[in-house]
Amino acid sequence: MTSGSSLRIGRVSVNINGDFEDDVLIEKAKRVEGRVDTVWVGESDFFRSPFHVARLILENTNLNVGFGILRAGGCERALQNLKELLDYEGRIFVGIAAGDGGRVSHALECIKLLKEKLPFPVLGGGTGRRSIDKLSRVADGMLLNHVSPQHVRWAAGISSSEFNAAYGPALILPSEFEQDLLLAAALVMGSSVGFLREMGYLSVYDELKRIDLMSLIERRQKGEDLSDVQDYRLLMRYKSFLLDRFTLSGDLQTVADKTAELLKVCDHVVLGDPFFRDENFDRKLAELLKELKKRI
Repeated sequence: MTSGSSLRIGRVSVNINGDFEDDVLIEKAKRVEGRVDTVWVGESDFFRSPFHVARLILENTNLNVGFGILRAGGCERALQNLKELLDYEGRIFVGIAAGDGGRVSHALECIKLLKEKLPFPVLGGGTGRRSIDKLSRVADGMLLNHVSPQHVRWAAGISSSEFNAAYGPALILPSEFEQDLLLAAALVMGSSVGFLREMGYLSVYDELKRIDLMSLIERRQKGEDLSDVQDYRLLMRYKSFLLDRFTLSGDLQTVADKTAELLKVCDHVVLGDPFFRDENFDRKLAELLKELKKRI
């Protein structure tokens, strides 16, 4: 795995998560077909099976599907599910990370197992120095859990891989999904204490870790407005910090500038949740890609 172009993975792609009905997922995938080569589906306790979502997209479009990211703790289950998708060889990329509370050693073992048993490229997912360093030595590429150009430059400098992708929360603002964007930023921020220590962000994290983030996410999934919720108000105190460092967001020109900057230091950018939730996300994607052509 040497470059995005050789994989037909493209330079920019979109993440689509499994918390919609099948027909909506298919419709969203079809709306980006022809604009991007690849969509990514994530694994989470909040979503349906990523393997189900992947099959829907593979069967109903010509898009590639990346699994970004599967948790190493479920490696045997992932192996069995991926074996059922062997007919789609050449269209599937698998991302593996340690997961919540998991060990880098487990991710290493899982990546090695999947590479041995399957024909799909297997990428590592990493945020902190240790995971990026170790996983990049055995994986076919890296999904860096960063979208700040500063952070991606730092992470790519650690990675031994020839292929590095920036993957994180994205949204063109203004949007009705700005609350979801802020929650996603806080979630990403808490994924590596080692990274936060190295960057000097621990004091902010010490404030934000008091927030019941899972409760806020569950409330948003029910369509609730969080404006008057105490925990969310605390989060809002750090809005600029979180959006600047842990999301790819802003108006169209800002996102285009930032994406172009990212593509100077990595091979691929994944527009993560909540980008695809916007009703006009395909139009905004088209506008973003048009602006990128002027910059790269």
